[in-house]
Amino acid sequence: MSSELARLAARVAVLEKQLSRTTRTARMAFSSIEAGAIEVYDQDGTLRGSMGLQDDGTVGFIAHNGPPPPTPTAPTVEPTLSGLTITWPGTWTDAETAPLDLAEVQVHIAATADAEPDTARPMAAFHTTVGGSVTVGLDTYDTVWVRLIAVNTSGTAGEPSTAVSGQARKAVPDDLVNAIIDETKLARGAVTDAALALGAVNSTALADGAVLAAKLAANSVTLGKLANGAVTLSALGGALADSTSQRLIDAMGEAAAWQTTAQGTGATWSHLSGVTDAPTGQTVGEAHGFIRLRGTTLVPYEPGVLYRISARVRATAQLATAPDLFYVGALGVGADKSTLVNRTGANSPNSHYYVAASGRSLPTTDGWVTVVGYLKDRAATGSAGTNNDPRAPGAVHDSVRYITPYLWLNYSSESVSGSTSVMQVDAVAIEALKTGIVDATNLVSGSVTAAALAADSVIAGKIAADSVTGREIAANSVTASEIAAASISTDKLIVAGGTNVLSDPSFEGAYTAAIAKNEWSVVSGGNGSAKALRVDATATTATTRALTLTSLPILSGDQLYLAIDANASSDWTGGALKYYARWLDGTGATLGWGVAQIDAPNRGTWQRLAATVTAPANTTAATIWVESYTGTAGSVLWDNAVVRPLLTGVQIADGAITAPKLLAGSVTAEKIAALAITAEKIAALAVTTDKLNALSVTADKIAVNAITATKIAAGAVEATHIKSGAITAEKLDADAINGKTINGAVIIGSTLQTAASGQRVVISPGNATAETGSIEFYSGSADEAAPAELNTAIAYGSQGSVNYEIPSVSLTAPQVSGTTQETGLFLQGDTPGYSGAVFNLYANETSGKGVAYINGYGADTSDAGSSIELYVRDAPTASAASFAKLTSSGFSVSGVLKAGNIATGRVAITPSAANTPTSVTITGLNVKGSTFRAVATPSTSVPGTSVTGVGVTNVSATGLTVWLTRTNTTSTSVDWMVIGS
Repeated sequence: MSSELARLAARVAVLEKQLSRTTRTARMAFSSIEAGAIEVYDQDGTLRGSMGLQDDGTVGFIAHNGPPPPTPTAPTVEPTLSGLTITWPGTWTDAETAPLDLAEVQVHIAATADAEPDTARPMAAFHTTVGGSVTVGLDTYDTVWVRLIAVNTSGTAGEPSTAVSGQARKAVPDDLVNAIIDETKLARGAVTDAALALGAVNSTALADGAVLAAKLAANSVTLGKLANGAVTLSALGGALADSTSQRLIDAMGEAAAWQTTAQGTGATWSHLSGVTDAPTGQTVGEAHGFIRLRGTTLVPYEPGVLYRISARVRATAQLATAPDLFYVGALGVGADKSTLVNRTGANSPNSHYYVAASGRSLPTTDGWVTVVGYLKDRAATGSAGTNNDPRAPGAVHDSVRYITPYLWLNYSSESVSGSTSVMQVDAVAIEALKTGIVDATNLVSGSVTAAALAADSVIAGKIAADSVTGREIAANSVTASEIAAASISTDKLIVAGGTNVLSDPSFEGAYTAAIAKNEWSVVSGGNGSAKALRVDATATTATTRALTLTSLPILSGDQLYLAIDANASSDWTGGALKYYARWLDGTGATLGWGVAQIDAPNRGTWQRLAATVTAPANTTAATIWVESYTGTAGSVLWDNAVVRPLLTGVQIADGAITAPKLLAGSVTAEKIAALAITAEKIAALAVTTDKLNALSVTADKIAVNAITATKIAAGAVEATHIKSGAITAEKLDADAINGKTINGAVIIGSTLQTAASGQRVVISPGNATAETGSIEFYSGSADEAAPAELNTAIAYGSQGSVNYEIPSVSLTAPQVSGTTQETGLFLQGDTPGYSGAVFNLYANETSGKGVAYINGYGADTSDAGSSIELYVRDAPTASAASFAKLTSSGFSVSGVLKAGNIATGRVAITPSAANTPTSVTITGLNVKGSTFRAVATPSTSVPGTSVTGVGVTNVSATGLTVWLTRTNTTSTSVDWMVIGS
């Protein structure tokens, strides 16, 4: 019997552990589907989808019987040569947004306006929710009617759009191709001087080599006469000769620039135009399913040159199981311009140089993602990638002489027939990062005049050594404003490098109209312009609303000048107005932010937000955002945005700025970059009090250890020279703040504790996991092995294809030395769609200790009931245990149920004589209640014959009288029970 009890106790212990795990994990966390599929039905019992192995042997999630999609708005139809250009803006007549199961919006053309579209035979289709434009050829010039109809992934079609008429255009003389009339159509001498119109002989009319040098007038070939791509490598001399092929940028507007080298079954590659949210040129390359492609332009690979390879990619649809993967890098090519050279030197399309992205996951929620990688030099074995840091570039194989862009899109779909994954490419670039490529041999004498130079555009890093001589500079073109001795004043020390990188800084173009959605819009009335960008900050709770304006590649240490005009409405309520750069590393992870902001803006008036921000270590890209922070009411207008790269001191040769180049008094505090003046730059005793403006020396102007005793005249630094707030934490010695009170401050990013040891409270992020945080309570006891701890955490679960974040909080008791038993409280909030609320009060088993816990579960749906569970087990392991559970259907107990209002027992009664009632009084009870009832029954096999009667009298909280009547005097056991109520 004891072995049976031991096995039963062990089984209960196993079930206890399993039950504890199931309360904290996903319901199907350890489940699988074997040779079948899970079918999904709606509340009416209609099949809506199946996940798993399908009838044709493929695996995935297939939609069935989806609801009809909404009706697209009527398209815009424009005539084109022998066809129509059809544009759809991506909007709907009866819905705000596209349904999640949208497959495509079909284009149908019919001879009548009321013809019903046949979804099996569309003329064309839009495959993205943002719409676009397609051109369809026609075999008639009669009026036709265009209608759009949406089809979802289960094949269900919605209602067709309103029909719009259109008519193909016939060819006119302007449509004729240049030079269509060749020499076989012309009689000898037919083309005379009189027959030639002014300007009739253009580039297409001239045979190769027909224009000789003698035919060209002096200085006749100007910038406006050169077509794009007309100047080839052989036409240039000097350092320019190797620069033409050193910057390849493709905005996906030309299909011939790319060659597909591999694709999955049913996969397609196409070029789309009119994609309004494409940041570069509103043209993209689109891959449906797995596509591998290379560029057709070869870039000569020069050792010693740093090459930057970048691409901007997004996913518009992904697999049901997980986001798809992509690769971006360079394809190596040999000296014959055709043989491939991979990392090991083999002629293979595999194992090339994926320096920008290698097997990177791309969810649709990430939007446009910019990846950047670097190559430099050759090696016996090339680099696989990624190489996102220019300080650690990859290398190609020794046999590589040319490179070209190389993309693998939707890589996980390589063996998936008809994959649903869709990726778009906005731009791809290969750039040689070189300086000094313009030298004296490329400049015509006198060609560089003052008017040809943009203000501050010529800096030291852009001019090759000794390349600009007096012969190349027009007379009187270099004046004090162009760098003469003593002419470099304060406005020349910080130079804005290049133009504003924003394509629509005043928010008046099609690009802003395309990205301004939901609470963002374009409205009339900018700050000196016709329009402004507006955000509605109205919300029931404090809500931050931000909009991405653009993205750009940038390196660690590079600086951006950010500025924008903002106008908060008179009723705007919020925490701050922000304009900032979000710094990203090569994997797309956020490194930090560079922010221009106003915490308390003036309502109803325009004001300028501006800041110079610096990219931190490991930065490869930045995204630019405008934001209303924690707003609840009102609106904000934005206008005249600026994002301009700054050329910092690294662009000026060391020692180039000497004392004679500086005007007296021209270097003021606001012209000195943070940490720019270090100790070795200051002559001994050069900084005296008369050189310092009051409050001009702030903390950000002083490099660490820059100002030594020899640099400061005696008594030079007085109280008026130290700006309020200039002495920051890094300027203070350790323990400098001692016994001081900090009032009204928010301390971020540190571990806080009330004492270094002993009794203390410690507040910290918890551990390396970002989703945890803790407060630890140390008692100071020498026997304490672990403190009491309050923890918050976020767990992750999934149910089907849906992922959930599950927040919780737990409180654990302190532990003393010699034991690892845990006591605590665990609370988990309701997670809609995944799990109801949970609480757990426990003393867990460890090292043979006893167990006691109370579990509570609040049901979140009708599929599962609420319950409270109680469990105890004695020590050691496998000792006696008991379990009780309360649900809406009742209360169950696994062990012996004891209650204070119930008393039971057995008494033996020997009749005093046959057929004579005999009683026994039972005392000493303590039954709870105010009203008492009792029952009794004989333990006999002859009831009604030998035992003729049993009864009870005098029932009370403390006892009762039990009666027995028999036909003889045999002693008989009688079982009794008293119940109080």
